[in-house]
Amino acid sequence: MGTEQQKKGQIQIFAKNIRGVAQGQILEESRYTKNTAGGRHVQNGSGGGVNNDANRGRQIPKTTEVLEIERLTDLDDGSANDGTGTNTKKGLIFGKTYTFKVKKYTNGAPPNLKSIRWALSYTDPDTGIYYENNLQGDVRGETIKIAFTGNTNTCGSNVEIKAYISNIKKGGVLKIWKHNRFRWFDGKRVEDELKERVDNKKPWSINQSGTSLCGMACLFYLFAKEQPQAYKTFAKRLFRTGEATFNQYTVKPAEELLEKKVNTKGYPMNTRNMPLIDYVTLAGTRNTDNPKYKGGDEEFRAINWPWVVTNLSEKLLGYKEVSSNGVYDPTKKPRHYNKRIVWKMIEDINEQISQGYRLMLMIDSDLIDETEDKLSNLFALEYHWVVLETPIATLQNLNGKGEIFYTLNFKVYSWGGNTVYLKAPITMDHFIHNYYGYVKVK
Repeated sequence: MGTEQQKKGQIQIFAKNIRGVAQGQILEESRYTKNTAGGRHVQNGSGGGVNNDANRGRQIPKTTEVLEIERLTDLDDGSANDGTGTNTKKGLIFGKTYTFKVKKYTNGAPPNLKSIRWALSYTDPDTGIYYENNLQGDVRGETIKIAFTGNTNTCGSNVEIKAYISNIKKGGVLKIWKHNRFRWFDGKRVEDELKERVDNKKPWSINQSGTSLCGMACLFYLFAKEQPQAYKTFAKRLFRTGEATFNQYTVKPAEELLEKKVNTKGYPMNTRNMPLIDYVTLAGTRNTDNPKYKGGDEEFRAINWPWVVTNLSEKLLGYKEVSSNGVYDPTKKPRHYNKRIVWKMIEDINEQISQGYRLMLMIDSDLIDETEDKLSNLFALEYHWVVLETPIATLQNLNGKGEIFYTLNFKVYSWGGNTVYLKAPITMDHFIHNYYGYVKVK
């Protein structure tokens, strides 16, 4: 007993073999083992090592996540889409490259910056479908350059630039507005104009204004009148993405039209206050067909010849029966017509209407709105397209000698209205001298 007391604090074990198993942590085999735990020698089986003078626990690697992202490239101006027509705000634009960088982490930067991943998320404005990552491939690093080219579907929406390490839902997010392709046009006004034409059932509100896009106006009047929802979808997509397809025809105007700026009243420049959505559809379609038309008040380049109207009636509007009848070259028109021939022309026009055809008449604008000839326009050709809304009525009259003569009256769609009657019934001579022909569709 005394001997054991004198050796207080020490344990000695003498054995041929000692074997200790502690859940795979410590294993000792020897003929003689001496453990002294006096602060000099410690074994930690769980750590798998031997430490002298200290019993340190196992080191757990620290975790971190992206907390904040910053944009290094300046944003660009575009419409604020607030209904004012002229207010602007900053945003991304299609076709430009922007640089983004991780600005802050939750627990410092990770040892390997390649562990940082990037994504671009957005909700499709047309379908409401949410796309979590629109970037191509596995994009990594602390800094990224995103070229906003190729996919126009993100235009006209708020995009989310995301950076994360382990969980996309817990990383950093930077929300930024991306302008519509017609970025200077007020989106709120565009919505209001479409509501007027479709929801309020006023397709005749479509107005070429100060441009020579009367043929396009007639086509889109019929489009909005007979296929209102398809017209609305087409027009909205063209405004937002700069490209839209219906039936067999794709409208994709040039950059100079997409970048068209507005005047102090919020209307497209050089169009005499043309409604925004009409510029998008009418000018956009004409420029697609004739790139020489630059989207302004040019007259000759904007003229819609009969073959243009028939082609778009088939390919864009999808009419199955399309044909043209008339003499469109004024140099080939007879100077004098026999009255019987004029009567047959009028009877033919009325017969087409009775058979359910829609008729677009190519006329000289003097036919429905006779203006005084001046030296500046004495020899000018004032080609104009209208949609005939009623049969041509013949009115019997008596002249001062008691002789019977006939005048004509009818209603057309033209210049943003379908209540356009003639200022006064016209003579048959006036009709034939200002009428060229028609395109009928069904």
